Amino acid sequence: MTAPARSGSTPDLHALDQRLVQEVQAVHRALIRDRRGELGRIAPEALTLVDSLERYLAGGKMLRPRFCFFGGLAALPEPPTDEQVAGLALSGAAIELVQAAALMHDDVIDHSPTRRGRPALHVEQSAAHRHRSLAGSSDEFGVAVAIVLGDLTLSWAEQLFSQALDSSEAAGRARAEFDALRTEVMCGQYLDILHQAGGLGNGRRTTGTGQAGVDAVADREESGPEAAALEVIRWKTVPYTVLRPVRMGAALMGADDQLLGLLSRWSIEVGTAFQLRDDLLSVVGDEDQTGKPTGGDIVEGKRTVLLARTVAHADEDELALLERTIGNPAAHPDDVRAVHALMVDSGAVASVAQDVRQRAGAARALLEGTDALGELGRAGLLTLAAQATDTDSLPR
Repeated sequence: MTAPARSGSTPDLHALDQRLVQEVQAVHRALIRDRRGELGRIAPEALTLVDSLERYLAGGKMLRPRFCFFGGLAALPEPPTDEQVAGLALSGAAIELVQAAALMHDDVIDHSPTRRGRPALHVEQSAAHRHRSLAGSSDEFGVAVAIVLGDLTLSWAEQLFSQALDSSEAAGRARAEFDALRTEVMCGQYLDILHQAGGLGNGRRTTGTGQAGVDAVADREESGPEAAALEVIRWKTVPYTVLRPVRMGAALMGADDQLLGLLSRWSIEVGTAFQLRDDLLSVVGDEDQTGKPTGGDIVEGKRTVLLARTVAHADEDELALLERTIGNPAAHPDDVRAVHALMVDSGAVASVAQDVRQRAGAARALLEGTDALGELGRAGLLTLAAQATDTDSLPR
């Protein structure tokens, strides 16, 4: 994270960011050390769970702890104290554990082979099963371990977050945000599963208007596939990526309802733009940058806004191509490439990219148009949003 250095006694934004990362990593190291001792006393075989979590936490972008941190700074008129930095780092470390647990389970649900450029946890454990010549199905073993470690990580997140709290009203409000984060992301995951099965919205083909922007969904059928995809984003991605982390940090630092409302509106715009961009990167992104196979959403059959717009503008032959390719792991590579080209040539990629830009612009205007924010928090959130919604590499 980069930002201009500040003169005088005001902390440099980049230095604050690096301090946060270091403190979150220190919290995770302490947790791994303590849990290794705890699980070692239960059974030495269980130590592999801690080892797997340690590897899993390495290499993460720490986006959510950063949103929590700078959301907290947005509620402070002055630079944070050491105690405030520590409290926000501990909260961010707990959010990162929730993220890890969610990804372990998500990769199982989506049958994703990789995560962050490495084998997904269930794939890694399946390979370990084969390497040790254990009995039974290697694939089922890998899935089972991913479920168990995901559950365990989620419970450790709760224990860790509790350490950040005292008996103050601010701590109670932050606790409510953390509770909402976990409930909303799990409900959002269910909506995603339901949507993949065609049970969210009516699943009918809708006619796109070609108008992108913050309120684009209002111009389409409320029960159409694009609206359903946006609903999944609203409850699966937005709450635990941006909205609740930002509100948690701000609440912990004593933000009032008016400030929390402003940050909520900003978070919904940024979180939605972030997921729309992520869906685009699955199709037109660089595998080395994303850590995910390009075109993965095509063969997985992810019902994204991008797919909804591609379907809306497809002719009969193109619909046949989509029908035999989307959600087909055995699809011919030529068909996958043809779907990729169709998404680009139809204008669907460009229109979704424009949505990202417009939502990012609306979010930026919210922060720049108020004097209710601490300047360090405002600068940090603006920088994070710019990174999370960057579209320079996407078609216009």
